[in-house]
Order: sequence, then C-alpha cells, then structure tokens
Amino acid sequence: MKTRIALAAFTLSITLTAGCSMTHGSPKDPAKNPHPVKRYEVIATSQAPGPWDSIAGYIGYDVVNKKCLPMDSFLGQQDVPNIGIDIEMARVDEHTWKGYFYRDALQDEDYYKLGVCHWDVTSVGITAVATGVRFNWSHTLNTLLRDGLQTSYFKKSLYGDRAAARYGAQPLTAEDPEVSQHPEAYFPVTVVVKDVIP
Repeated sequence: MKTRIALAAFTLSITLTAGCSMTHGSPKDPAKNPHPVKRYEVIATSQAPGPWDSIAGYIGYDVVNKKCLPMDSFLGQQDVPNIGIDIEMARVDEHTWKGYFYRDALQDEDYYKLGVCHWDVTSVGITAVATGVRFNWSHTLNTLLRDGLQTSYFKKSLYGDRAAARYGAQPLTAEDPEVSQHPEAYFPVTVVVKDVIP
C-alpha cells in the first residue's frame, strides 16, 4: 500500500513539474503569451505577371530591452534573442492578401535574472513563390506604422525564371536607377500594417 502511495505521489510530482515547465520558455524558444491583445492586420498586394504558387507572412520578434541580457565575454557584446513566426495570408482577390498577427504574441520573461526581457515585433515580411523562385519583401514595423504603405519592385523577367530559384529575386525601391529608368520592366508589391481595434 505504501509503495502505491509513494508511486502516486511521485507521478503527481512529475506531472506538476512538467506542467510548470510548459509555461516557461527560453530565449531561443520563448513561450507563447496565453492572452495576447495587440492584434494587427497585414495587407499585401502584388502586380506580378502571373499567379503565386504560395504566399505567406513572416513576423520578426526581438527582445527590445538589452538591459535584461548578459554580456558575451567572448564576443564582447550582447546576443539579442530573435525569432520569426509565419502567418497565413488569405487571398482577398487576384492581387490582394490579408493576414493577422499579435504584437504581444510572446511571453515576456526573466531569462537571466537580470530583469524581465520584453519581446516586440521588429519586422514584417511577405514571401511569395512562383515556379520555385522566392520573392521576399519586408520592412521594419516602425517604418510601416510611421510611414504607412511600403512599395518594393521586382524584375518581371525573374518571374518564372527557374535559374533564379537558388538565390531568389532581389527587391528594389523606386529610387533604384534601374527601376526609375525602366519602370516597365518591373512590377510593384506592397505591404501595410494596421492596428486592429478590439
């Protein structure tokens, strides 16, 4: 009988320990915030020469208060934790996609006993693929919130060019000479982020 009681107590102890460990994360694998509230909408558009095989959003998170991080004695600097989370982009029409993310999706924690580390979104990107070629366009969240809609350009000839699959297509801006001099050879893509009011 005593053996059964001891075994039951041991099992309960293991269960409780496992349950507690699941609520904590690490800098490389942060825990999810169980009650996120800061919801944002991502809207992407594309005037590509043809359809995309796939399109997805990518949200970059960083620890934004370096005081909570230890100094790496070998490198002589702090190693700032960061993580990326993919989000689904739902098709609205032939040229438009929408997705959502939570700015407070990750749980703030004291990883190093130097104070609570705060996670925040630092970048928002879109990845579209056609015949194996990746077209990535991204901007910092601060830029998107401050300046609104951002436009990038890709060379039309890269769409469907399997030779470009290894390195992907390079995004350009309207200020790039090749775009301003030969606008007809490029197609625009955009991304904008909007705060979703609860």
